[in-house]
Amino acid sequence: MVESQEWIGSGVSRPVSLDRSFFIPVIFMLVAAFFWLLVSMGFALLGAGKIVIPSLLGSWGWLTFGRIGLASFLVFSYGWGMNGGLAYALYLIGKNAQEPFRGSGYFLCSALFWNLSIFIGMMAVLIGEIPSLSWAGWPDFVLFLLLLNYSLMNYWIVKKLLVSGSFLRSLSHSYLLIALLWFPWAIGSLFIFFHWLVIRGVSFASMEWWFNEGFLHLWLAPVGLSMLYDYVEGRNGQRSSSFLGWLGLILFFLCSNFASASHLIGAPFPLWIVGLGIAARILLILGAVAIGIDLLQRLKKRIQANKQNIFSRYFLIAFYCFLIAIVGDGCIAMPFVSRLVHFSFVEIAFLVLFIYGFYSFVLMGMAHYLYSNFFRKPWLSETFLKITFWTNMYGISFLFVFLFLGGIVQSVELENAELPFSQVVESVLPYLRGAGMSATLILFSQLTYCFLLLLMFLMPVEKEGIEKNEKNLSRSI
Repeated sequence: MVESQEWIGSGVSRPVSLDRSFFIPVIFMLVAAFFWLLVSMGFALLGAGKIVIPSLLGSWGWLTFGRIGLASFLVFSYGWGMNGGLAYALYLIGKNAQEPFRGSGYFLCSALFWNLSIFIGMMAVLIGEIPSLSWAGWPDFVLFLLLLNYSLMNYWIVKKLLVSGSFLRSLSHSYLLIALLWFPWAIGSLFIFFHWLVIRGVSFASMEWWFNEGFLHLWLAPVGLSMLYDYVEGRNGQRSSSFLGWLGLILFFLCSNFASASHLIGAPFPLWIVGLGIAARILLILGAVAIGIDLLQRLKKRIQANKQNIFSRYFLIAFYCFLIAIVGDGCIAMPFVSRLVHFSFVEIAFLVLFIYGFYSFVLMGMAHYLYSNFFRKPWLSETFLKITFWTNMYGISFLFVFLFLGGIVQSVELENAELPFSQVVESVLPYLRGAGMSATLILFSQLTYCFLLLLMFLMPVEKEGIEKNEKNLSRSI
């Protein structure tokens, strides 16, 4: 049995019953998301190559390490992360909608300009128009365009969530609403403060970390957790929420932005601000544990009911990556640990685990489900789908391990004042080479999946295959 039939025909999830007015914008956003994911991974792989061979493309000024590093992060966050998240948001609203999406044309137009803004911003970063920011490192006019198009796309979605009141009953809807409302408020505030001359120097650094942590824990994390809860709640509209689930949501909502202050340890800030950040990190660990207890058993039951479908395991791996990343971030925020690993590759390792291991894995699982239901065709090869899964999983695992071990070596040797800095760099280089090879595995996995998706789109399906697929669809309902 081919992969799409296993996914669709299993008792885990029923076919999507979206109106075409919803499905077309959803698939458009997902296709755009995969495009930007490949672009981001290409930049990341080039950056890894430049670490090992600094002279690589050295004569191309617009491909310097700093520029492609920032471009990779921004394209990944806004192109892959937000396109995929907005596609899921529209799907979640559309599957329970009783009428067609009357604003489909306006949404598609805004989505097109959203992705065009990302492209313009990427080219601006590559030619050197870079502000002193990281995860909001777009030029001013690009920030404004992104905010405008995001607001136009999400007006109808947020309105439906608020009017229906579903966010009061379902954790998946609650997490999604938090993410959708946070971004325009945060990016608007950052845009205003960026032009306010009072906010400069050290104070602006705190604003940057506030936005970075908010983007991770109040946009990517809520959207990813919403996908996990939607998966375990089932496609039949059944909603069951527990006290621990709501406790985890409240802790994440209240503590995520305060946790950003833990990154300011050692900086010229009052100790109570840094202490508040560390305390918020500890509460985030408690929130993650509450979410873990609430999700684990229900998630295992879903996976157990569909053992043969390897793509459903994306959700389980994403769940474990989420727990490890949150607990790890909390541990390295402790003063006695942060004194050793602050500004090392250890911090980057947990960041990579969060965005690539947690968010990307859960988004890949959701995208596969939607692609299978939209095209209603069997995948070319179940074997190749398994290859994409295992190479992606091993790539993420090795990338995390190499960065973590390299960060430990880096931290220990930097503590020795007698060692020259060049020797520290040489000691870390083997781990960075391993990280580069791991990134190559991830890129290979994503290219293979996109190739299979293209073949499924182009190749016709025999009548017997269509009838068999429809029979599985009806059986699952």
